[in-house]
Amino acid sequence: MNPLIAAALTAPKTHKVVTTYADGTVREFATRSLQTAENHAVLDRRKIGRNLISRETGDTVRVVSVAVEAIR
Repeated sequence: MNPLIAAALTAPKTHKVVTTYADGTVREFATRSLQTAENHAVLDRRKIGRNLISRETGDTVRVVSVAVEAIR
């Protein structure tokens, strides 16, 4: 494996994006920096209040909140 890719994959995760759905499901996405987390959160925040189709189940889901948190 390319050493640059290996270094990126093993870098510590410092922040996470927590997406909450109306049915109570919570999805977390860990990132290597606050800026990366904010960029990911922008994409998820666009989905708040919309009816979406879950890729895993095929059911209709609704995003109710998106938050960026530091990993301790």
